[in-house]
Order: sequence, then structure tokens, then C-alpha cells
Amino acid sequence: MATEQLQVIVGEWYWGVKCPECGAMAAHVPDPTRGQGDSNITSGKPSEKPSEAQVTLACPNGHRFSVRTENLLRFEWGAQ
Repeated sequence: MATEQLQVIVGEWYWGVKCPECGAMAAHVPDPTRGQGDSNITSGKPSEKPSEAQVTLACPNGHRFSVRTENLLRFEWGAQ
């Protein structure tokens, strides 16, 4: 299970969540719709429903944590 922080670009859109320890946003994957329209996220395992999947993230401060994919948010990096 990879927990490296995603290489992010300011102004791009991502699926992610706030770090429960420090509150910094942690990006999981880019949002191809850039915050517009429908976009579903999965863990990459076709047998899992998105609501049952968990991913491990790392925030910019190095905190690692797990979150259910149903709790991920779309956000623009640098706008928060």
C-alpha cells in the first residue's frame, strides 16, 4: 500500500481529504473533471464498491492516515 504524497500542482483539482492530525489537505488522485460534473473515484480494485474501499494518504507534513473513499472531497490545490 503506497503512502507517498502525490506530487501536486497548484491550481489543479484533486480528490483528497484534510489530515486529521494537522488539518493540511492531502491529495489522493487528480480529478479529471477539475471539479465540474460527475466523477467517481475507486480504489482501483474492480471488486470493491467505492463506499467500501479505503486508501492511505500522506499529508504535506508527513502524517500518514487511512480514509474511506466515500469521505474524499474534490478540491483545487492551493485554493484552500
